[in-house]
Amino acid sequence: MGKTPFLVNPFDIFSRKVDAEVLRLKEMHRQRVSESSDSREGVLIMISKLILMTELLSDCVFSGDRAMMESCTALGREFNDEEHILTTRLVQSGVSGSMIRGVIRFPYRLERIGDMLEAILASCRSRADLGISFTAAARDELRQSLAVLLNLMNGLREAFLAPTKDLLDAMKDRCEKLTRFVDDARSAHWQRLEEGACSPSESSLYREILDSINWSNDYLLKIVASPEELSAAEEKLARPGPQAFAA
Repeated sequence: MGKTPFLVNPFDIFSRKVDAEVLRLKEMHRQRVSESSDSREGVLIMISKLILMTELLSDCVFSGDRAMMESCTALGREFNDEEHILTTRLVQSGVSGSMIRGVIRFPYRLERIGDMLEAILASCRSRADLGISFTAAARDELRQSLAVLLNLMNGLREAFLAPTKDLLDAMKDRCEKLTRFVDDARSAHWQRLEEGACSPSESSLYREILDSINWSNDYLLKIVASPEELSAAEEKLARPGPQAFAA
């Protein structure tokens, strides 16, 4: 079986000028969502925390850095609390009609991506605790998959701010390519296991991380494949304050 295809060239469409707004977005993970927070900003804060978690986990998978893992744990707790605040407000808001699907599903899908990142974190802890090493091929496959996932998470934030057709089409294409890459990586891994090139303990952790990446990608694909939901969420959340959820 041949080597899994190499994923290269992140979306040019995701390139951003280094300006005040970009810097503000990059630092949004430091903020907290409260009952009085602007809801659109709240979603951006949550997405920013998912981006940082993905970035940290991309290192934790290989380094076993305990400090990074604790940072991920703290971000995960904040994200879960903030998702609960936002979803509760949405459920109690009286949102109805054509808005309901996009507005309610969007934070749910963000929550599921967060769950998958926490599953990767649990696998990182297990790998560090057990002293398990990955083969060079497994490291390469995970590194590429996580790099694409991080690129997609950054794209998600841009898509929420401005869900243009070009951007969503590019993200959909990238999600589908990641799905194919993960399938090829999984097949290559089973061959390594059959040949005795990796241990069962390594195989289990590798598959757990790869599956979590794949599930995250699936939820991202659901978001970008339903632009009407993304637009509905952005439109409804754009109005500041509790009145944003008036019936």
